[in-house]
Amino acid sequence: MIKALGIVLVIIAILVGVIPAFNNCSAEGLFITTADGRQIDMKCFWTSRAEIGVAVPLGIAGLFIALSRRKETQGMLAFLTGLLSAGALALPTVLIGVCAMDKSCSNVMRPSLIVLGVLGIIVSAVILALSQRRADDDAAAAV
Repeated sequence: MIKALGIVLVIIAILVGVIPAFNNCSAEGLFITTADGRQIDMKCFWTSRAEIGVAVPLGIAGLFIALSRRKETQGMLAFLTGLLSAGALALPTVLIGVCAMDKSCSNVMRPSLIVLGVLGIIVSAVILALSQRRADDDAAAAV
């Protein structure tokens, strides 16, 4: 069961890295034009870049959960993936945000990252609980 949930975390990580890359204003050719005529990227572009920084370690940790056999390792990696999922949730909502335009970043990127972040936290909590339960079962069997 834990191995399958590790694969689910890998899938969540892939989606966290890919969805923002194609659903931000810069991908649609929209920029902020400053008073001196320069064009700069909007907040949604920087959120999409930061999500890549969250998605890579989240995917690696999910893969290690799927490959690991030690309950202690799975538990600690589940704690790490829970924190990374919380980071994926916080980037578009609290930390950087998305632009205020009614475009794909507000309509697709932000809601999908919120859902994926919450799912990642839930899956990580389930893995942590299962690894702790397995540790308790192993301790009881040793006595």
